[in-house]
Amino acid sequence: MSSVPETPRLLLINGNTSAAITGYMYDLARDFYGQRAQLEARTAPWGAAYIKTRRDCAVAAHAVLETFETAVGDSAAPYDAAILACFGEPGIGAVRELGVCPVVGMAEAAVLSALQLGQRYVIVTPGRHWPGMLEELLRGYGLFERCGGIIPVITDGLERAAMAALVREAVDEAVDCLGADVVIVGGAAFAGMPRELAAAVPVPVVDSLCAALGQALGLALLGVVTSPASPTHPASPVRGAGS
Repeated sequence: MSSVPETPRLLLINGNTSAAITGYMYDLARDFYGQRAQLEARTAPWGAAYIKTRRDCAVAAHAVLETFETAVGDSAAPYDAAILACFGEPGIGAVRELGVCPVVGMAEAAVLSALQLGQRYVIVTPGRHWPGMLEELLRGYGLFERCGGIIPVITDGLERAAMAALVREAVDEAVDCLGADVVIVGGAAFAGMPRELAAAVPVPVVDSLCAALGQALGLALLGVVTSPASPTHPASPVRGAGS
């Protein structure tokens, strides 16, 4: 463990190519942190403007890795933690393997938060392909067992007010039909909406961006040192015939 930084330096990476989304998340993060952290935001230089498919995720993983390595190379001082601000977390394993600093993903952070708030969580997220993709991701983390469902919200071409109305309907479905006692509203496009819904929903509503921001700050303040030799999720040992 290293010395705890007084004001942690954090890096936020948007896995898609939308500078507008990056700016929106940066503004939310600045409000969240106040004076508690120094924040830098970077946008993937190539890939999809909105990640919808496994192909988009595969391309974004390479772009995220390159963006992270460039940011680290450009930085005059080390980062204390990084946030991969993309709900599908493309490339997170490769970035963590570098051992530069703790790296927090939105989906994993949101689910870990939800598991501390209730027994059964349901995810509401944009995009028809995401239920299957997120199930694969969360099974890989060992976090899917208490998931009560994943509700996709189709938002193509909708303004934010219309999106918010559909998200509210999906959150109500998660509680009333799927028995959620915690609802995760996931994805950059929906960041900030849980705050608007909180008073009207009878269960905790987790904002995936805020969960990642909070956990990144917490890890930074722990002063944890990572290294390439000790990845966050080591592979399970393989037993030989003579074990």
